[in-house]
Amino acid sequence: MRRLLPALLLSIVLISVSVGCSVKTEGAPERMTFGVLGSTCTPERLAALHEAGVSVVELPIAWDRYQPEAGQVDRDYVAEVRERLNNCRQADMGMVLSPGLHYPPDWVRDLPDGQLRGNAGGVPRNAGAELIFSADVRNAAQKYLARVVSDLGFEGITAIRVGTNASGELGYPGPGDGGNEREFWAFGDAPQYGIGLPEGVAPSPMPGWVPGTRSWNGKPVTDEQVQRWWDWYTGSAVDAVTWQISELRTLGYQGSVHVPVAGRGVLPTDKSEAIKGRLDGRANPDGAQERGLDYSEQFTALATMPGVDVDFTGLDDVSDVKARAAEPRQDQCLSTDDENVLQQDVSAWSSHRYTTALARRAGLGLVGENPGPPDAPFTGGSPLSHNLAEQLQTAPRYAKECGMTMFLFGFEENLFEEKGRTGKGATVEDYKEVIRQLQAATSF
Repeated sequence: MRRLLPALLLSIVLISVSVGCSVKTEGAPERMTFGVLGSTCTPERLAALHEAGVSVVELPIAWDRYQPEAGQVDRDYVAEVRERLNNCRQADMGMVLSPGLHYPPDWVRDLPDGQLRGNAGGVPRNAGAELIFSADVRNAAQKYLARVVSDLGFEGITAIRVGTNASGELGYPGPGDGGNEREFWAFGDAPQYGIGLPEGVAPSPMPGWVPGTRSWNGKPVTDEQVQRWWDWYTGSAVDAVTWQISELRTLGYQGSVHVPVAGRGVLPTDKSEAIKGRLDGRANPDGAQERGLDYSEQFTALATMPGVDVDFTGLDDVSDVKARAAEPRQDQCLSTDDENVLQQDVSAWSSHRYTTALARRAGLGLVGENPGPPDAPFTGGSPLSHNLAEQLQTAPRYAKECGMTMFLFGFEENLFEEKGRTGKGATVEDYKEVIRQLQAATSF
């Protein structure tokens, strides 16, 4: 593993690597905005971040704390959120608002079809609100969003994040979210039989069929039927995202919307093999099938909505570590990637390179963030993962190299734990130096 280098040597390394081995994405901005995830918005931290060159912070709020009971708002919590919001405004800090729909209160999960149901009977633990197939949950979420907008307004909001799973990302529950092994999440009464579905959302085209089985209604299942089921499953997930965007626009929000995504999703060659195998588990290296991640199609759907940016949440994840060690290395965005992404073997590409190419191909904007501490939940960490210090040196470079307009470091708290320079963590001063170097670089 790489270790932190002295500032001068690091500057030389970054600039030489930038000039010598990457191709700037066409249309990439000259300057990139730097920010942090999970901000507390305390004046002291905001001052330190601003001095370091940070100009935007993610402000997370939680639905279960905002509305702990149906029809009731926790006024103390709202006051706390307002104070944080005002601190950021006074510090002239832009904010990416995370409304926290992935933290639903118990009363929402107790609504009819308020929780996703797996094909093996599983119910995910803490896996977000059932925004995909429950009309009742969507109605509750719409009222919550309207209340948040009424209470907080849009002043200083740079972007709003929307998603569907427990991490606030696009897709269904993933590994560690509960349920049973290889469980698909569309088997409640609403998706199977149309009972309580939101308006415009279709029920399963094959009610009762379970992925992996070879027959349905006493007849062999065809490739065409499996493809239709897959398109319905993945399309329903992205529909829940576009619904949230539409609701925000109806409430008067006209700014950017960030859709967090993780990993590569299902690769085109893997999808073809999986369809032929009736989604029986083959060609599914990271569980993307169960999570319903088909980015090549879903990004096209997102592109029909104005002002959408894909937020890649794993810059310098384990796929980057492996792709960087390949010969030739496969972790760098190239200007030709979006043209070739569906015509060539991309299995060795890193997740961020592949996802960037698909987003560019669809005409979507791009922002990014590092995964955070590899031992933390939902980061996909492994023994090969880089520590925070290494992520700080590599992830922002990937963001700029790929033409992303914003980089968010995960997380603010980690920058104030004083583990930088000689440890495995990172400090505000470390981040400041990286920002200075990247802003000074003239060629990426």
